[in-house]
Amino acid sequence: MVIFTGGVIYVFVDYESRQTLEQQITARIEKQSEYAMSNIDRFIYERVTDIQQFSQDPILSDQSINQAELADRIKEIQLKNELMYESTSFFDPMRLRLSDSRDLRVGEVHELTNYWEKIDQGQQEFTMDISQSVSLGIPVMHFAAVVRNDIGERVGTIVTRADLSWINSIFDESIANDSLMRNADIDLLDKEGTILYSSTNPEGVLKEKYHNMEQLAYFSENEQEKNHVFEDKIYFYTRESGYETYAGNNWILLIALPRDSVYQPVYALRTKIGITFIGVLLLSILIAFIAARFVVKPILRLTASAKEMGEGNLEAVPNIKTNDEIGKLAQSFGQMANKLKAKMREQDELNMELAAINERIESKYVQINEQKVEIELSKDQIEMQNNALGEAFKEIEKQNKSITSSIHYAERIQRSTLPEHGIFNRYFPNSFVLYKPRDIVSGDFYWFDEIVKDGKRYLTLAVGDCTGHGVPGGFMSMLGNNLLTTVVTIGGQIEPALVLEEIDYDIRKVLHQDEHSDNSQDGMEIAFCTIDLDTLTMKYSGANRSLYFFRDGEFTEIKADRASLGGVSKIRKKKNLTNLHLTTHEIQLQKDDIFYLFSDGYKDQFGGEFGRIFSSKKFKNLLYKIHQKPMERQKEILDEEVTAWSAISSQKQTDDIIVLGVKVGNLDFGI
Repeated sequence: MVIFTGGVIYVFVDYESRQTLEQQITARIEKQSEYAMSNIDRFIYERVTDIQQFSQDPILSDQSINQAELADRIKEIQLKNELMYESTSFFDPMRLRLSDSRDLRVGEVHELTNYWEKIDQGQQEFTMDISQSVSLGIPVMHFAAVVRNDIGERVGTIVTRADLSWINSIFDESIANDSLMRNADIDLLDKEGTILYSSTNPEGVLKEKYHNMEQLAYFSENEQEKNHVFEDKIYFYTRESGYETYAGNNWILLIALPRDSVYQPVYALRTKIGITFIGVLLLSILIAFIAARFVVKPILRLTASAKEMGEGNLEAVPNIKTNDEIGKLAQSFGQMANKLKAKMREQDELNMELAAINERIESKYVQINEQKVEIELSKDQIEMQNNALGEAFKEIEKQNKSITSSIHYAERIQRSTLPEHGIFNRYFPNSFVLYKPRDIVSGDFYWFDEIVKDGKRYLTLAVGDCTGHGVPGGFMSMLGNNLLTTVVTIGGQIEPALVLEEIDYDIRKVLHQDEHSDNSQDGMEIAFCTIDLDTLTMKYSGANRSLYFFRDGEFTEIKADRASLGGVSKIRKKKNLTNLHLTTHEIQLQKDDIFYLFSDGYKDQFGGEFGRIFSSKKFKNLLYKIHQKPMERQKEILDEEVTAWSAISSQKQTDDIIVLGVKVGNLDFGI
């Protein structure tokens, strides 16, 4: 029986151990393969990050630099990275090599290779591949990225080249601590099977396909199978999965190892198990003989005693006086019987105490019933209080509706103060106003009026952004509207800088803001323009509100003065700026000129995937993209873009928004 049992155990242990060890070995090699491929992807990701950073170099994107300055910058970039890259080049959009760190093939047009096709066809802003270098004459890793100027135009392409020896170094590092992998045949292939690296056929890199395409086809059809035996070797298959933002090029890593060398530890384990089994078998026979003589009989006596004690006979203690474990077990049986007797006596005493406790519980039950009556009385009082709270809530709700109604009425009053478009559209029918308050009433406003002064006609217009929004911002916007009417329409002042300086003075006077006031920030940012309708000369002045201007597709930003109207900040006190001194800019308008006035609400809107602001740069690029479209369509696009931007990350509107766009049409304004 012992021999049969031992034989069964040997077969089972041998099979399970061999299977487990084979799985561990193959899993280890698969992990090494994945680790090596991951290291290659990480290396490429780091180089792609490098080339993206190089492409954002402000010197390279500056179209005003000369050839010598460009060459010096390319060589400086190469010098800082000479341990990593063999050379660095800069090409214009037509692939003409303008500069090279080694001065190779400068002035020649590069042929349309694989990575150039991706760049020229606009498929990718940056890319990489392994191919023959035209300038170096050796296979290298090419990394290329598009260089763009501030308005997004492509001005060139920067290309770096890394030696393929880096791949060899990566494999050496990945398998340096694994003696089994040092004898492996390692091949790195592209998705078509072309050799990119080979430990057995380095001459075939970029020249030959993998020597056994049937094996490659097998793994392609069985993607879930990571290893397979072909003849006397085990092949391990790993497909590139990318790293971080680098998606990979679907490269394939094949590692081939002799089957005998892979499973050598399995064969050694089988021998050890056999020797161990023989020793264990002999020892088991000896133990069985001793157990039958000295252990089995006392155990049978213990079993009989345990049965009687289980039936209630606590006196059936086995009489075994040996000093071995069985004797100690018999003594434990006796101690257990004595403890059971003591526990039974304790149980009787506890039953008596339990009866006394029951009597006390009945007494408490009577007290609880009395307390229940008191609680029910308290419940009635609470219901009365709840009713009173309900009436109070209805009163609060009524007051809230009244307040909301008042705010809506204030919104109607505010909108009634905004100018009608009739006068403005008479001269500039191609115009729009995108007006989006954040709350019911707005802190942003627009204003325009037709002024006749000294026999000449002028059109004045302004866009203002007051501090705050909602009701406080609405009060400030109406103050700004009234002050513009007072200074311009009634007072006849049309010089933009003087208009804004008078409004600044009036705001501080009305709100009692002087050098002795606290740090009061109430005020506004505003852009103001005066257009001479006879000469079509436009004058502009701005307090923190710039003017964007397009002529013949060219964008110009006329920057505002860095100041706001009203408010007594610590900086203004420190500089003793009692009165502002602003700048007036003059522009001679031409037909088809387009200009925009706006608050900061559009660029400050939060949204996008990461909940960031839209930004001035995106706002400028959007206007550049749409400025040649019909003005009404521009208004629709601006509204759609800012709504979509905030919806991406479920953001509410951050601030009041206003954008005023004007396109100059027929230059004859005679009435």
